[in-house]
Amino acid sequence: MTQRYYASIRKKYLGITLVILGVLFWLLVAAVPLTPLHVGLASLDHVGKQFLGVVAGGASVAGGIILLLAPRRGRRRAIPQHRTALGS
Repeated sequence: MTQRYYASIRKKYLGITLVILGVLFWLLVAAVPLTPLHVGLASLDHVGKQFLGVVAGGASVAGGIILLLAPRRGRRRAIPQHRTALGS
């Protein structure tokens, strides 16, 4: 197996991991209120802390989807140049 093959497998597993962690983070934010926890974000109220958790989980899910759907990197193919007819 080549190094490029292993890199694509690593990218796929990283994408799956990010999606799963993002969904678990969303569930954690929905199930456990962050008000009794001492998060250290004193300037945010309860809704702001939940919003921050939802955004972080969404970013993780979006990053995982991007990694899963990104085409594998390979050699670039030569793009044929379009030729115009003489006289046009």
